[in-house]
Amino acid sequence: MATASASAQAGSSSSAPASSPPAQAAGSDGTCQPGDLAYALGAKTGTTSQPTQTVDLTNRASAACTMTGFPGVDLVGAANGQQNYTWSLERQSKSYSTVTLAPGGTAHFDLIYLPGTSGGSGDITVFKMVITPPNDYTEAELTWNQSVVLQDGATHPGTYISPVVSGS
Repeated sequence: MATASASAQAGSSSSAPASSPPAQAAGSDGTCQPGDLAYALGAKTGTTSQPTQTVDLTNRASAACTMTGFPGVDLVGAANGQQNYTWSLERQSKSYSTVTLAPGGTAHFDLIYLPGTSGGSGDITVFKMVITPPNDYTEAELTWNQSVVLQDGATHPGTYISPVVSGS
């Protein structure tokens, strides 16, 4: 499995390239290829009790491409006595549609979360999120230093992701 990496600090709107410059943006079916996407943390909005972290996906290729659905997101950090604890986030119960990204175009998804207290019992101290774009298996990583209430066994956790939508 190939891995694309990108780094960003919380509140930053820039990102390191996910890989070398792409030759084309779309697979044979027109879908965005993970290596052609730049990943970056966008705006942080919402309430203090349940903020939203936007994650931007920008098409770095020379051709348009499409995405449909939800990304996969794993939070990786310290929890339950483990330094590399991984928590796969639930998806929001929400409909979605196909998003077309022109060259240089940006789409995003939201990570809605319950903030924890730094080093608090029952929290995960996140140091990165691992993102798998919709309908793909290639991963990208973003640095995200955040304490989140760990609800990995909850039926309806307060931390979840939205589908990919147009814009940033």
